Amino acid sequence: MKYARFCLLSLFLFGSSSTLMAETRYVTDELQLSLYELINSKGKLLKRLNSGDQLELLEQEGLFAKVRATDGTEGWTKAGFLIKDKPARTQLTELQQQHDAQTQKLEQSKAELQRSQAALATLKQQQQQANAELQDQLANTEGVVAALDRIQQENEALRNSQNRMSTAIPFNWGLIAAGISFVLGLTAGIALFDYISRRRHGGYRIY
Repeated sequence: MKYARFCLLSLFLFGSSSTLMAETRYVTDELQLSLYELINSKGKLLKRLNSGDQLELLEQEGLFAKVRATDGTEGWTKAGFLIKDKPARTQLTELQQQHDAQTQKLEQSKAELQRSQAALATLKQQQQQANAELQDQLANTEGVVAALDRIQQENEALRNSQNRMSTAIPFNWGLIAAGISFVLGLTAGIALFDYISRRRHGGYRIY
């Protein structure tokens, strides 16, 4: 069945005229084609084409097609083994490569997430330590403020005491001055009385 289909395809291609295509073709599954310098598998063997290799279709004559490989090599190969779509195995390989790349990116993202979580945990720990230090500083500040309040109250009491003392000292000095004045007045009175008495009595004291 496959052979009959291949023969029909070959007859159809053989009857077609030479055309310029410039279309993309792929080597079919599980096949290795030979790329020759000349048509009909003649001339120098340029390279081996593997299944899934991408080719640019330049020209087609019957059962053979002139193609250009991705490395720039141009030659003739069998047209019946070239297909328009990528072979299933090639597509599967590409999908597997994409899956592997996505899996690698996912692993990298997970690793970055873990590093970010570790950094966040470190920052939280540092924040807790900073909060504890701040609480200690606030407690110390409250103690300093309380001590300053006590000192201020003591200073206020000391100033009040000094004020009371400053008002009490002049009053005491006034009492002392009054006492001295009384003593001096009394002494002066006695002396005056003695002087007057002696003057009346010819210099004699008569009491």
